[in-house]
Amino acid sequence: MAGSRMMGLVGFLVVAVGLLQGANAATKYTVGDSLGWTVPPSNSVGFYEDWANNRTFQIGDSLVFNWTGTHTATEVASEEEYNNCTKTGIVITTSGVNVLLSANGTRYFVCSVATNCEQGMKVAIRVGNGVPPPPLPPSAAPSLTIGSLTAVLSSILILFFSYM
Repeated sequence: MAGSRMMGLVGFLVVAVGLLQGANAATKYTVGDSLGWTVPPSNSVGFYEDWANNRTFQIGDSLVFNWTGTHTATEVASEEEYNNCTKTGIVITTSGVNVLLSANGTRYFVCSVATNCEQGMKVAIRVGNGVPPPPLPPSAAPSLTIGSLTAVLSSILILFFSYM
């Protein structure tokens, strides 16, 4: 009897650790990889667009804009502002800052220094499917979170292995 309970506890721990690992699997992306955040080399105006299109960004991931020299990472509000290299928005002035991707949707970043944006120093980041979720109705029931799902599954496993 004690052996089966020990097996139940071990099984529970294995499943719980697996669930928690999956819940926290976020990726930190350095924008532009080794090139960093800079004016792309000549004839590479689509460099950052190509960089972003070759990645799948999810909620919980983060971006790091690394640069040397005089640059910014300015988040603009719309695709139109991005396409027009509008230079007003939320401005990051310090290299190495983490930007958390906390919701589905597309986020637009440009460099607001001189003509850097026009030379290709801009990137659109599509998180999830790129479309923000519709607003919930006021009376919507709360959704099942990872924490509560883990608790329910853990309880079921404990009960299952306790009676083996």
